[in-house]
Amino acid sequence: MRKITFLAFIFFVGLTSYAQSICTQTFTVSGYDEDSTVLTINASDITCNGGFAITNLRLINGADDLDSFFCSANGSSWYGFDLSIDGGTVYTGCAADFENTNITGFTSLTITSHDDDDWPDFITMTIDVEVTYTPTTVPPCTILSNPGNGATGVNSGVIFWSSAAGASGYKLNVGTTPGGTDILNMTDVGNVLTYDLGALTPGGTYYVTVIPYNVIGDAVGCNASSFTTCVVCYCDPIYTTGKTDGDLISNIEIIGTTLSNNTGADPVNPAFTYFTGMPNYTATLQAGNTYTVSVTVGSYGGQNVAVWIDYNDDGTFDTSERVGYTTGSIAANGTATFQIVVACNPALGTHRMRVRDVWNTTGINIDPCDSYGYGETEDYNVTISAAVACPQPSMLAANAITTDSASLTWNIGCAENLWNVHLTTAGGGAPVGTGSNPGVTNPLNITGTLLPSTTYEFYVQADCAGNGTSLWTGPFTFTTNALPPANDDCASAVVLIPGGVFNTNAVVGTNVAATNSNPPAPGCASFSGGDVWYTVTVPASGNITIETNSNAGSPITDTGLAVYSGTCGSLTLVECDDDDSADGNFSMIALTGRTPGEVLYINTWEYGGGTEGTFRISAYDASLSAGSFDMTAFKAYPNPVTNVLNLSYSSEISSVEVFNMLGQRVLTEKLSANQVQVDISNLPSGNYMVKVTADGLTKSIKVVKQ
Repeated sequence: MRKITFLAFIFFVGLTSYAQSICTQTFTVSGYDEDSTVLTINASDITCNGGFAITNLRLINGADDLDSFFCSANGSSWYGFDLSIDGGTVYTGCAADFENTNITGFTSLTITSHDDDDWPDFITMTIDVEVTYTPTTVPPCTILSNPGNGATGVNSGVIFWSSAAGASGYKLNVGTTPGGTDILNMTDVGNVLTYDLGALTPGGTYYVTVIPYNVIGDAVGCNASSFTTCVVCYCDPIYTTGKTDGDLISNIEIIGTTLSNNTGADPVNPAFTYFTGMPNYTATLQAGNTYTVSVTVGSYGGQNVAVWIDYNDDGTFDTSERVGYTTGSIAANGTATFQIVVACNPALGTHRMRVRDVWNTTGINIDPCDSYGYGETEDYNVTISAAVACPQPSMLAANAITTDSASLTWNIGCAENLWNVHLTTAGGGAPVGTGSNPGVTNPLNITGTLLPSTTYEFYVQADCAGNGTSLWTGPFTFTTNALPPANDDCASAVVLIPGGVFNTNAVVGTNVAATNSNPPAPGCASFSGGDVWYTVTVPASGNITIETNSNAGSPITDTGLAVYSGTCGSLTLVECDDDDSADGNFSMIALTGRTPGEVLYINTWEYGGGTEGTFRISAYDASLSAGSFDMTAFKAYPNPVTNVLNLSYSSEISSVEVFNMLGQRVLTEKLSANQVQVDISNLPSGNYMVKVTADGLTKSIKVVKQ
């Protein structure tokens, strides 16, 4: 059971006792127990008696979840049900509790679900009303409902007819001539609405008369219905439920052909239709060609589709005649496209095509005839035309794309062995002559020559030797992967310069194209790779805070952060954080009591993965605030600088470190003087951070290198 269905009732005619007859009507409804699903039966709904006087009514045959193991009368299981007749006393129970309840003379009753386990369960209530009545006339006639009168191509001997009000049974006359009874002659089939005639002769016409009867007598003047069986008989695809829950094909199109059939999303059976007689019900398909099929489904997801063409017209859709299928399920009200490939040398002319939708069964595993629970099947006629001498390639694709490589593929037709391929950067234009890669096979692997983060396009032309060349197909565009960040792994961690507060030495980081470095499990913030690395040295205070913040314009809004001690080959997790930063869902780890001079490794990632962009990251401690470094006694000049940067301080300068704006250390000098000169002539022009250490205090300044 899965979804809410509409209230329905079915007639079944029962046994006769003296001058009275008995019939039953079945009522059902589906929904969720927590929503108090209600099955309502009104006296006006009781019609199987045909208007004859009713002498007794009772409830019988409670079924489905009314008779489930999970139903209880005392609230000890999943759900229970409340019966109320004409708004009177409420009786709580299940099928057994309601069995044989007398409702004679009632106006309206309800059976209402209630949830006993605080968990929503989908339930179906089904129950019969047994009607005892006294007929006074013979019942009216009825006719076949399936197959309908005049139907052709019938491939089953099972027949159905509509109920006749006030009938207690049915008799059948069946023959192979009008009025004939050579198969059945006034055969009493009992209180049923269907009968199996068995195997029928292919191409034969059958005449069926259904004669309802009751204790008064047989219906009179009933007309025969006729149908003709198929010569080549196709199986009827079977569904136990079909499309009534929204498992259906609402629209199908073979793109580039005349076949385009929008049947809508109304969840009403039949679940199998053979569409003929309209221009949009057919298509002409070229042998050896590939076509794109677009299928839109109904209001329930998890749908899958497969397509067959009966090339040899033997009435069987063989596995070898399957021409395409979906490779992933289609969501509710969703549309999927997939390819169908027509065989190279099929018999030309008109053939039967089957399109079958099935819920919860992968496309490759759908059988054209088997019984399934939910879905819809549509059959069409398609005409296969001759293949062209040199077919144009189709289904262009680029796979296994890396930063510098890709595998280019296309559909292999029936008449070609070699192809001309033209590859260029996007917008490079259509090929001239045989293109940049003539006479290649499929696939064409381009290795090591492409540029990262670059969009390319390619065209393909078939080379059919003596039959010439095809038209070019394309362009198909693809983009190579970006290079991972420089700090994609621990060994290439970017150095963070500790400052007094976050903004002192914050740097902008990126996770664009970052891979999974597989660090020791951080244990928080839904790590799934796409991580980058930083490193920081613990200052003299033994305290350090590492924090991430947002960067303007970046889609990243949530990070994870882990700090490790040790070395890249032997890391030990110190702490992991999700969103302790004051900046939204960004991260912050504040460490105290660490060993001064200890090198820590920092791993950060976007929470859950899947979003790429930039962020800001910083390491800081209050002991490093600018107020502890005597700026009045410090000088740095010239700035901008071309070759030599002069530094002086009231105390002895012990070291100078130069970092680029990615936080990478590019120069280190160990010193022991109040006045020093730092040669940066070999550094490229740009902005740098210069970290000066004196008396255990540090000061970082921005310098422009010309």
